[in-house]
Amino acid sequence: MGFRVVCYDTLIKNGRIYDPVRGLDLVGHIGILEPNIAAVIDPEHIEGKICAHRVIDASGYYVVPGLIDGHVHVLDGAWFNFPRERMFERGITGCIDLGSISWPGFNRNRKSCINDFPAVIQAALMLTVKAEIGCAAELWTNLEEEVDIERLKECFAVNQDILVGIKILVGRNETPTPELTRAVLKKAREACDEIGCRLFAHIANPVIPPGEWLSYLKPGDVVTHTYNKGNILDETGTVRPEVWEARERGVLFDTGRGSRNWSVEMAKPAFAQGFYPQMITSDLSALSNDKYTSRLNVHMAECMALGMEFKDVLACVTDAPASLMNHMKTGLKVGYPANISVLELKEGEVTFRDAFGVETKAGCQVLPVATVVKGKVLYDRTDTDY
Repeated sequence: MGFRVVCYDTLIKNGRIYDPVRGLDLVGHIGILEPNIAAVIDPEHIEGKICAHRVIDASGYYVVPGLIDGHVHVLDGAWFNFPRERMFERGITGCIDLGSISWPGFNRNRKSCINDFPAVIQAALMLTVKAEIGCAAELWTNLEEEVDIERLKECFAVNQDILVGIKILVGRNETPTPELTRAVLKKAREACDEIGCRLFAHIANPVIPPGEWLSYLKPGDVVTHTYNKGNILDETGTVRPEVWEARERGVLFDTGRGSRNWSVEMAKPAFAQGFYPQMITSDLSALSNDKYTSRLNVHMAECMALGMEFKDVLACVTDAPASLMNHMKTGLKVGYPANISVLELKEGEVTFRDAFGVETKAGCQVLPVATVVKGKVLYDRTDTDY
């Protein structure tokens, strides 16, 4: 038999290849032929020689399915949008933009921000047309003028490959009266039912009880900012029965960390009762201007510090958001798109600080090392010597 050589575009070598959903946990190599994964290689069973045009030495690191952030603001509609190209240094290979824009500007944004961007960006449209000026405007001043269901429906028809739902803002700041809160929820339910899409509900301590606002949500709808104050716990710190019931009937609960919407005083007792998030997201925006806020990798470690295992956190930032997206494959599997994150789980004391200044001490950080999107290396802080 002759000497066999296989040369890849990129080789990620010596990493802990970790994809629990697909039963992978080994120290080995991944060979990439753009844009797909070409081989998952056990070093004990290599026939001949392997090489690559580019090599990433992942020794001591985890090689995992590419992180997907299910709640970001990266489209040009929101005035506080985050620069898209900087997602890669956070280990993010795909995302859902959650309500930065509504139907009037979406097609323009798709052309300028989505079509030619290296990573997959999908989106939920904001229900109100005031989305593009965001916090610079008072929302819901005239619900009938702000919401045009037929126009929303037309936009979904044209962009059905990348639109995933409708976003609303509900809370004491956004909908300060019970009447307005109910009107927004009712209009959102009407729009989602007419379009046939899921509802993403920003919930921030609404003025109506959880049993009421949850009644507007159907299986597959998403509550974001779950662990904000006033959302899911009663006065004794117990997760409310109606919240458990909503989860059992298929409503999904997301962290939506952000700069204002994550309270350890809410999350810690909820986690202790087994009410863990089904999706972990950063609410990435330009407000992410400190080491604590809206960084997906930091928030992953934050959730681990409160009791979640790494494998469950990983599922919440890969398969869970992918399940909400259109035709999104995730996983370290031959033939799948080579969307891969290399992560360091660095031991040592670290302090996390929530939106209200409460600190949590922990012993592990999650640090991005390299990010590969569709086979292209878009971030790499390793020093690999062939």
